[in-house]
Amino acid sequence: GITQFQSVCTALAATVGTGNIAGVAAALVSGGPGAVFWMWISAILGMCTKFSEVTLAVHFREKNVHGDLVGGPMYYMKHRLHMRWLAGLFAVATIFSSFGTGSLPQVNSISNAMFSAFGIQQYITGAVLSVLLGLIVIGGIKRIAQVTEKLVPFMAVVYLLGAFSILAYNYQHILPS
Repeated sequence: GITQFQSVCTALAATVGTGNIAGVAAALVSGGPGAVFWMWISAILGMCTKFSEVTLAVHFREKNVHGDLVGGPMYYMKHRLHMRWLAGLFAVATIFSSFGTGSLPQVNSISNAMFSAFGIQQYITGAVLSVLLGLIVIGGIKRIAQVTEKLVPFMAVVYLLGAFSILAYNYQHILPS
């Protein structure tokens, strides 16, 4: 029930976020310049894993009773690998992971940034984000896809403009003199 562009935007929305901004800063502060090398290694392994996961999900997708295409790790583990227990374990782990690595660090970073920049208390930002997220998620995958197809291109442009402006502002530090 969603377009290919919406599908890509939804996948990108789930992978671009706090780790790309706050995570990199935390790694550089705690690990120094050597952390960049390990971030590259981690990124290469992550890209390989993501490519494999998406390839399997698309190759082994199916039509459900409503005629919509469905797929993903739980489907190919259950129907193609015949490992129903692993599909169930993956689904449960994904639910727990969505709190620990998804929502909580994102909301924490956003609320701390809003407090630092504008003095808005963290619990107010958390409450507003919870309501907005609830309104989106309750609408199901179609509403999530509608939001991400508008939000992700905007996020990408802002991210790139921010990165290039930081590079331009600090151009004298790019190459050693």
